[in-house]
Amino acid sequence: MYKSTPARLSTCARIDAQIDHCNLSEVILQAFFIFSRASIALLMYFRVCAVYNMNRIVVLFFGFTWLGVVASAATPLAGLEGIYIGPTKYCTTMVKHDYIISISIIGLVNDTLIFLAIMYKLGMADIRRSPTSQISTTWKPTGRLKSFRRVFLQDSQIYYS
Repeated sequence: MYKSTPARLSTCARIDAQIDHCNLSEVILQAFFIFSRASIALLMYFRVCAVYNMNRIVVLFFGFTWLGVVASAATPLAGLEGIYIGPTKYCTTMVKHDYIISISIIGLVNDTLIFLAIMYKLGMADIRRSPTSQISTTWKPTGRLKSFRRVFLQDSQIYYS
């Protein structure tokens, strides 16, 4: 039986540092968050635009939702504040306003809309028209396009989850 010492666990699991400018470091961290969230949402925007072959309506709609993601990612700049813990030089984050939940809600809505739009477009590619011009209910994925769709949807599912 392996028995670890408490000193070893606390050394490995605990990372802390004293910071001179607590609020400034919080703003810098929030700036990196805005950049990362906006760039990830931009990649998904590029993906949906590519799937829909730069359809004007899709480009405008999802461009608007991308701007919403960027705006909601910027809410921590006004909604959070870096403060010191007591008389120490250790920092923590204080929530000043509850509207920062918009980051999660708007991001979830945007990601869901993009995922559903891509699934719809790839699903419609499988539906074949019958000779009488009515849509057939049979799905006939074939060849390279089938494997492309499978990989594309698996990659989207990994991002979405």
